[in-house]
Amino acid sequence: MSNELNEKKFFIIKKAKYIGFQIYDSKSYDLTTAVRKLLALDELKDDKDTSYHLQEVNFSMVDKPLKLTEEMEVKEESWKDQVQEDLPF
Repeated sequence: MSNELNEKKFFIIKKAKYIGFQIYDSKSYDLTTAVRKLLALDELKDDKDTSYHLQEVNFSMVDKPLKLTEEMEVKEESWKDQVQEDLPF
């Protein structure tokens, strides 16, 4: 059981009162490392409106990469092609 948990990856989520939720670090950690970092962040924080949580990284919704269709392709266009000539200024 503990081996299964250690194989899973976790993000550290920062919850700020006025900002909301955001991923604290872009890295994912195994459970032991994530808990150590979480405890360290809780000890070091000086703002009572901020808290940290763990979120399991789950890619079960993505079975295979999405294919880029012709409609989705990025077209290289000059910025001059994007400007409308009838602007008043």
